[in-house]
Amino acid sequence: MNRSAGAASVASAHHDQKEEHMSVYSVNECGYCGCSIVEGQRWVREKIFNPASQSGGESKYRRYHAEIFAADELSCWEKHLLQVELACAIPRAA
Repeated sequence: MNRSAGAASVASAHHDQKEEHMSVYSVNECGYCGCSIVEGQRWVREKIFNPASQSGGESKYRRYHAEIFAADELSCWEKHLLQVELACAIPRAA
């Protein structure tokens, strides 16, 4: 087993144990599951714009796993996109 495959297996095992929503994001953690994104794993970066920032230089980024874990049907990135679509589709109660 190569090093990145072993790390992916460890990440997959921890992936199932993490909460879906994390309020604090680290540069090396997935914004969906909160697990570390290890060297060799594919990932996606999403730019988060801060509309309150006057200079526009305070944008932040969230990273998501782009690979599908063993027991999952979608990657963390795809799950995040589905959440965003559902949030936009469901009318908010007044």
